[in-house]
Amino acid sequence: MLSMIKKWFWYNWVIFALRTIWLGIIVIADVMYPAMIAVPFGVIILIAFLVYAIPLIVQYRKENWYLAVEVLMTGFFYLFVAYVAPALTWSFVLLVIIIGVASSRRTYMWTGISSGIIFPALNGLITNRLPYEFMFSCSFGFAIGMAFSILIESHKQGRIIQEQKQLLEQHIKQIEELTLIEERNRLSYELHDTIGHSLTSLIVGVESLRSSVPDSQIERVDKLVSIAQDSLDDIRKHFHQPSDARLNQSLSEALLELTEEFIKSTGVTVNFRVIGSETLVMQKMSFCLYRCLQESLTNAVRHGQASEISVDLYFESQQLRLQIEDNGNGLESIEFGLELKGIKERLEQLQGSLAVHSQSGQGTVVICNVPIKVEAGQGSIRLLIVDDQVMIADSLQQILSQQDNFIVGGTASDGQEALEQCERHQPDIVLMDVHMQGMNGLKTFLQMKERWPNMKIVIMTTFEDSVQAATALEHGAEGYMLKSTRPKEMMEAMKLIYSGGTWLDQSIATRVFEEMKRQREQLEKYSPNDPYGLTKREREILQLLSDGLRYKSIATKLYLSEGTVRNYCSTLYSKLGVSNREEAIELARNESIL
Repeated sequence: MLSMIKKWFWYNWVIFALRTIWLGIIVIADVMYPAMIAVPFGVIILIAFLVYAIPLIVQYRKENWYLAVEVLMTGFFYLFVAYVAPALTWSFVLLVIIIGVASSRRTYMWTGISSGIIFPALNGLITNRLPYEFMFSCSFGFAIGMAFSILIESHKQGRIIQEQKQLLEQHIKQIEELTLIEERNRLSYELHDTIGHSLTSLIVGVESLRSSVPDSQIERVDKLVSIAQDSLDDIRKHFHQPSDARLNQSLSEALLELTEEFIKSTGVTVNFRVIGSETLVMQKMSFCLYRCLQESLTNAVRHGQASEISVDLYFESQQLRLQIEDNGNGLESIEFGLELKGIKERLEQLQGSLAVHSQSGQGTVVICNVPIKVEAGQGSIRLLIVDDQVMIADSLQQILSQQDNFIVGGTASDGQEALEQCERHQPDIVLMDVHMQGMNGLKTFLQMKERWPNMKIVIMTTFEDSVQAATALEHGAEGYMLKSTRPKEMMEAMKLIYSGGTWLDQSIATRVFEEMKRQREQLEKYSPNDPYGLTKREREILQLLSDGLRYKSIATKLYLSEGTVRNYCSTLYSKLGVSNREEAIELARNESIL
């Protein structure tokens, strides 16, 4: 009981105070006005205390029984008071308020009728009075309780939203850090062997010529060496440090600082404006726009010979728009060279777009658009829930349907019905139980992937099973989730999966990777010709990687989503024990896997 009280919020104490006031009224009336009570002293107090305490105990022990016990004990005590102390029947309204607070959408009909109509009507018969006055006062009390219940629910929803926001921010931050670290690791190797080596050679070569350069050109040599050294330091800083301090600022602050640094180093006038109300954006998005502005400013001065540049950052409802306009020479025809191609690829990774407008002698305008969030259809993610336990399916449907970002297109109780529902509704994500009558979840999952390769499927189960999880993920499942997952965590998982990610319950993640390793070792032991245990699909993707195709091209060729191809590649790299595409291709060629 004490542990429950520690978790109480202000509204719990208000209800407790109301109940205590009611008990105090009964005790005071029995002590100060014993003539108005037709039973011995202490009897009504004892019964009132039981009505006061028992519902609280039941609420702590068996919460599902609480409301029924509250209504029955309160109602019968009300009738008892009508016999022995009619003057105290008005106090029943206080308990009706408590009943109204405890009622929900599923229960308010029977609790409202019982406490607002039935018991007041019986009280009228007992006291030989018209029941309308009792009905009105009790119904009014119940309405007050329901209104207070709505206020409490609003407070709970606000608290849940705040918790979800904090969890989501933490989750997004972790994903961003891992993604950026992975990208830096990949690029650091490439830059070390290419640009880094070239810059180092340039510095050494120029320094070797210093003795043969006239004194009048020494300053120029120093400047060239300094530029090369600064470029090398900049590469090392951005790809070997865990984070860029400038990206810890807000987006507008980071871009403003960049423009100020650019003005100091070049002397070019740059006017920076923020239009609209700034909102927090993901670090990856900030990094992308930061690089886009950096390269656009450089291009404007280097190629366009611009003397004045305008930079406008628009915060719109659905997207961010960065517009860079210069007064340079302009271009007769726009060719997506290395710089523009780099900007375009960065934006496309965030499902953004690049537009360039230029005319000879009239400057250039570069417009970068990035969607703030990805939306499906009319702004919602379409779901299909497959579970042969009706209660679980209905509960999930009720939870997810109440969210603005989700539409539950239907439920299915077996594999065959699930296939029919997929054919009819074409959901974005299927939440499917593993164990079902008839065609089980894994068999149904394989048929779904064969017929609708772009459909995202999340396997659900009651108990943790690393073998099932490893099998499902290896065959292209986008998620493996326990039914005990908290609703708010489940909803964030659905959003992550819809945007192209993969979800694996953290309680089982370590065992899944161990199981995948064990399966690989078994395959190596019993199948020496196939030591890595690659599936037919993984071999097919490995061959396409070897042919030089990118993830997007592979997805188009195999009729898969790009996220599914990435999942396949992650599993493929894990089996081969490599970290990237190049290492996988080299290993496949050296060991004649293909």
